[in-house]
Amino acid sequence: MAMKSSQGKVTTAVLTVLTALAIAAPGASAGKLYWTNINSAQPLAVGRSDLEGSNINNQFIFAPGNPYGLFVTSQYIYFTNFEWQTSGFGTIGRANLDGSGANQEFITGATGPADVYVDDNYIYWANSGSNSIGRANLDGSGVNQNFITGTVNASTIWANDQYIYWGNGSFSGSSSIGRANLDGTGVNQGFISAGVQAPATLVADENYLFWTNSQGDPTISRADLDGTDVKRSFIVAGLPGSTPNGLAISGRHLYWTTFSTNTMGRARKDGSDVRTSFISPLSPAAGGPGSVSTDQYMLSVSLAGTGSGTVTSAPVGITCSASGSDCQEEYPQATRVTLTPTPEDGSTFAGWGGACSGTGTCTVTMNQAQSVTATFNTLPPPPASYELSVAAAGTGSGTVTSSPAGINCGSDCVQSFASGSTVTLTATPSDESSFAGWGGACSGTGTCTVTMNQAQSVTANFSSLPPGSYRLTIDDQGTGLGTVTSSPAGINCGSDCVQSFAAGTAVKLSATPAPEASFAGWGGACEGTATCTVTMNKAQTVSAQFVPSNLFTIRWVKARGSAIQTRVSVPDAGRLTQVGTRALRSGRRIAACRGSLSVSGAATRTITCRLNASARRAARSGSFRVRLSTTFNPTGGDPRTLVRTVRVGRITPHYSG
Repeated sequence: MAMKSSQGKVTTAVLTVLTALAIAAPGASAGKLYWTNINSAQPLAVGRSDLEGSNINNQFIFAPGNPYGLFVTSQYIYFTNFEWQTSGFGTIGRANLDGSGANQEFITGATGPADVYVDDNYIYWANSGSNSIGRANLDGSGVNQNFITGTVNASTIWANDQYIYWGNGSFSGSSSIGRANLDGTGVNQGFISAGVQAPATLVADENYLFWTNSQGDPTISRADLDGTDVKRSFIVAGLPGSTPNGLAISGRHLYWTTFSTNTMGRARKDGSDVRTSFISPLSPAAGGPGSVSTDQYMLSVSLAGTGSGTVTSAPVGITCSASGSDCQEEYPQATRVTLTPTPEDGSTFAGWGGACSGTGTCTVTMNQAQSVTATFNTLPPPPASYELSVAAAGTGSGTVTSSPAGINCGSDCVQSFASGSTVTLTATPSDESSFAGWGGACSGTGTCTVTMNQAQSVTANFSSLPPGSYRLTIDDQGTGLGTVTSSPAGINCGSDCVQSFAAGTAVKLSATPAPEASFAGWGGACEGTATCTVTMNKAQTVSAQFVPSNLFTIRWVKARGSAIQTRVSVPDAGRLTQVGTRALRSGRRIAACRGSLSVSGAATRTITCRLNASARRAARSGSFRVRLSTTFNPTGGDPRTLVRTVRVGRITPHYSG
């Protein structure tokens, strides 16, 4: 699309494409490629072809007002009429996906509308003539041409679930990327300035912002969503002197158009496999291709069954629960969406229906509209208790005890335990015997843990020691993993934790932690963390404690109203705690929020840090930054803390009366 000069005239030498291009990789099914024919094109129109560029129709939708911007949803084609002849102002047009029902004046009163973007709730457009961002409801009502003001030659618009982004700049002045909250507050015209040179098109995915630089070297830039780590020449998009314009994300790829060469380029989102002429020529019958877009498809999730639970998506967009909230989302052509089911307490996930099957995660490729059903069923009430029976066998003797108490076999070898409870059995051989291992519901030579979801039966095997020898027993403790070996050989615990050695033998023990674990120390007949040597002048017991290394990670942090949510992956059971602080003008920091969450095992969870009353009052006056300390204290391990900074947006008070 052409950009305006400082005199307000349209410069037709350069094309700036402003909306999303979403094209499937070769071999993908369904989908069409749409573009606008602008400036000197005869006629001015929206064109369409197959994804690989065949079956070109350059007059798919007649758009006589110079259709600069274009965006295609799962229901409609939206385009901007930059110069609408009948009114002197620009308009936003809309048509059905088959090209019928074109309404050139769906929204009127815009001033040089250069780009259009549509999300689940609103239509946004960039008024390059009046330096503003407009917004309206999806049905075209509630038009606000000055929803955001103060932009500079705004020629591109994009939004995600938190922010609105736009490009500021022309070929003769400074340039930047602007950003605001979805409600139009928190406007920052210079959100990103480094690496920005006449931004033609801006798009975003769940991790990064991308934009084309239509001045200077022909490049595509990339930055993190918070505006940091700007890579000016992330992709070299063409030969010197060419102008990359349109830019879009689809699945694993970035696509861009070059007006001067009438081509479309493609590369992977990591910047590799660059093809500057992926389709060439793009529109041989047109005066010049403008904005480009392809079909987006709706992913719908429904819940079934007698139970309850939540289905979430990656990329984000779907958080579907019994309340029916957020169960649909549009995704660009070829996007791979993974759905994860999480049953509530008292329910179980029974499986997928529709586009997925099985009981694991569900991954769908959005080459057409997709529908998925998640079935959650209520768990049946368990019986009150089940019986655990223990029997002793072998040539030796010993005792088996339980935790919780109840089994002491020897004498008491049968006990009933509550349904669902976990019972740990410990075998203790007599001085003349060794423990040879479990049978029945357990195996190995360590402790035996059974879950009482049915009647259980366990056998403990004891063997007599050879004359003139003593038994060495290793007790593997802690929540981490590791192995204890002996010299002379015999102990490999892990699997073999009991061995008899001749009287007087000096046995050297070595502890080797598994990856993501550490050795915390010896107990019993040894101490410290170095190698352990025991003399077998009697039966000996040595404990070895391994603990997790606590390599927990933070996936993302988001401020939502009066709370901050953090997505955390932990390697083991333990407790997550959060403390957020904010800075006063004096420089002193005070508490802003607190949160905690217990985790029963390795998992990915969301912890909420709710703002206290003082922080909520401060947020009513404006946004501020919170330094968020997240600590994971694993059961039996050492705590570790990660620190992130997040901006809390202004909270608008709600009044009644």
